[in-house]
Amino acid sequence: MSKFRIKVCGITHPADAVLAAKCGADMIGMIFYRRSPRFANQATARSILRAIPPTMASVGVFVDEEQEKVLRIASKLHLDFVQLHGCESASYIASIRKHGFRVIKSFVIRRPSDFLAVLKSQADLCLLDHKTDKLHGGTGQPFDWSLRPPKKMTNLMLAGGVTAENLEEGVRAFDPLVVDVNSGVESAPGIKSKNKLKKFFMEADRIRYGC
Repeated sequence: MSKFRIKVCGITHPADAVLAAKCGADMIGMIFYRRSPRFANQATARSILRAIPPTMASVGVFVDEEQEKVLRIASKLHLDFVQLHGCESASYIASIRKHGFRVIKSFVIRRPSDFLAVLKSQADLCLLDHKTDKLHGGTGQPFDWSLRPPKKMTNLMLAGGVTAENLEEGVRAFDPLVVDVNSGVESAPGIKSKNKLKKFFMEADRIRYGC
């Protein structure tokens, strides 16, 4: 297994960002989708970004947002990644990348054929996730991990109900470059749990480094 990196998503408070950084997170995600219970406005995002070390990558999450607005927010906040959780097209992804932002594209996995779109994607990272009728990610539910891509991929992110308890199973199944954790380290939507974060990173270190 590779020594996967970890993204903590759904950050809504600077204190949670600091805690994630201290635990060893490589990336943090802020959600700019107003219907999300973890929505962060730009002012909140600025305060979060001021609180994290410069080595931590910042990710802005959007759902079927106008390209101009995505680019405006990403530019103002100097985001490292734009994460797309809607039905954004290949040309949409290409346009965002053309403006200098790395793109994470989410894919809902329900059946083996869903991996065809993942294989064709020009996104920098492809995020495998679960979706409900009400939530685009952050559902707390994993997709069917018995479903696998037809060939090894080196740019996968694993999301969807990842917790300390099932982390090793997910990593062994997909060997992801990045694990994206959100609800699995929360005490309530948008509120990270210190104990759950520490437990998650302890388990991650055990898997990655045998400690």
